[in-house]
Amino acid sequence: MKQDKTYATRQPSWLRRAGIATALFALSATGALAQQPNAKIGLFLELTGGSASTTSEASQFGVELAVKEINAAGGIAGRKLDIVVADTQTDPTVGVGEIKRLIQQDKVDFVFGPVISQILLAAAPVMNEAKVGAIGSTGSLSITPQSAPYYFSTLINAETQAKYVASEAGNVLKAKSVAILSDTGAQAKDFVEAIKKELAARNIKLTGTQEYQYRATDMTPQLLALRRGKPDTLLLFASSGEDGGNAIKSLTELGWKIPVTGNWTIGAFAPMVEKIAGKEALKTVTGANYRGFTYCEGGEKPKAFLDLVAKAKAADPARAERSAMTFVSLFYDATYLLKAAVEGNGHKWDGPSIAAWIEANAKSVPSVSGVYSASKTSHFLFDADAMVSVSPGERGEAGIERRSKC
Repeated sequence: MKQDKTYATRQPSWLRRAGIATALFALSATGALAQQPNAKIGLFLELTGGSASTTSEASQFGVELAVKEINAAGGIAGRKLDIVVADTQTDPTVGVGEIKRLIQQDKVDFVFGPVISQILLAAAPVMNEAKVGAIGSTGSLSITPQSAPYYFSTLINAETQAKYVASEAGNVLKAKSVAILSDTGAQAKDFVEAIKKELAARNIKLTGTQEYQYRATDMTPQLLALRRGKPDTLLLFASSGEDGGNAIKSLTELGWKIPVTGNWTIGAFAPMVEKIAGKEALKTVTGANYRGFTYCEGGEKPKAFLDLVAKAKAADPARAERSAMTFVSLFYDATYLLKAAVEGNGHKWDGPSIAAWIEANAKSVPSVSGVYSASKTSHFLFDADAMVSVSPGERGEAGIERRSKC
C-alpha cells in the first residue's frame, strides 16, 4: 500500500490530472448510459371511423402489455419506452396527417400499425423519407420491400391466403367450380386476382365474383347473383369478423346451403362471426388461423398463447374480453421483435438497421403466434407454413380453435 502511495505522489501533476479527467469521463459516460432518453413508440391505428373494430384496440393492448413488461425489465438497450397514440380514423388523408405528426412533431423512434392496407399505402412515403421502422398488420401485395422498405406486416398476405383457400376448395372439398364473395378493399382485390390464377392452375371453374362494401350488413343481392352460377363452394374473403358474420348470415337467410371456404378472418374472428351468423351456420364453414392459436383433438394445447391470454385477463379483464386475442398476440410478439432487432443490431433505432436485422434474423426470434419467415424479398412476417385450416365453430379454452386436419 505504501509503495503504491509513494508512486502516486511521484507522478507528474499533468499525469495525475489526466487520470482524474479519465475517471470523470468514465463516470460521465456511465451516467449518460444510465440516463438515456426514453424511446418513443408511435401507435398508428384505426381507432375510430368506418373500419374501427376490436382489431385496432387489440393491437394497442398487445403493444401495451409488452411495453409494460419490457420497461419493468429495463427497456430496450437501456431505454424505457413511451407510447404516443395516433388515430387514423380509417381515413388515408387523416392517416397521412397523423403519421406526419408522429414522425415530425413527436419524433417517434418506431411505429406500430396500421391494420388497413389503404392507410399504410398512403402513409408509406412519409415513413420512407424519415427512415422510420414500423410493424403493422396489412395484407395488400402492393406493400413490398420496395414500396415500404422499413415496414413489416404480421398478417398473412393476400396471395398466401389465396393459395390456402384454393387448396381447401380443391383438395378437401373436391370442388370443380367456385364463386367468390369479397369486400372492396385493397387486400381483397389482391386476393381475387391471386386466387383466379390458383383456380386456373387447378382447373377449377370460376362461376362468378361479387364485391360488397366494407361493413355492409346485407349481402343478399351479391349472393343471389352468385347462386345462379351453381358453384360447388363459396369462397369468402372478409376483412373483418363483422363482414364475415353478415355474409354467412345473409347466406343462411337466403336458404342457400353451400359449403363456405373462408379466409383467415373467418378463423381469427370466429367468435364475432358466430355471434352474428349463429353457431349452426358455421357447421359447413371452414376458416384459417395461425398455428399458434389452434389445437388438435386430444393433442397438446398452445401453452404460449394460453399464458398470454391469462396475462391479458389479469391486466384488464374487460378489455381482454372484447379484444381479438389473435391481434393482441401478434402485436405483443411484434414489440418483442423490435426489442430483439435493436439489441441485436448494436442498439440502432433507424429503419434501415432494424429492417436489415429482421430480414436476416427474424426466424430466430421466439413468437407466440408461430415461426417468423421475413426475408429481403418479403416483409410479411408469416408465410403459408404458419397457417392451418380450422373449424371456426369448434373452439376450446381461451378461444383456441380445433384444426380441421391434424
